[in-house]
Amino acid sequence: MPTVTYESLKAEQAWMVVSDQLNQRNTLLSRGISHLERQATELPLASRLMILRYHLRHSLRKMTGDARRLPRNSDEADAISQQWMHIHQLHFLLRQIDAELENASEDSDAFRDWLESMESRVYKSALVTLN
Repeated sequence: MPTVTYESLKAEQAWMVVSDQLNQRNTLLSRGISHLERQATELPLASRLMILRYHLRHSLRKMTGDARRLPRNSDEADAISQQWMHIHQLHFLLRQIDAELENASEDSDAFRDWLESMESRVYKSALVTLN
């Protein structure tokens, strides 16, 4: 059983925050796609968001698979280092999604209005301090 340290708790907290934010973006994308599909003129944007959502899910599966293939007998410092690497990758993915959502809101008044009507806590990224 690994020893619980300040560094391991800090990494675990960052992992939970980034994972939660990605879950929220996944939900937001799903709702946004459903909203846009109701309007024929917004179908191209709905398709873009579907591709983005697919990319999110595919990237998460790949990162999860990569994490599972790591050797289990590495020391604690290596394990924490690997966890931080994955947190940084997830945070980068989160920033990519936010940039694409921003682009979509600039391209579509309907999407921007809908996005602004959503609760800000769902869309606003939590500030994650990454070391």
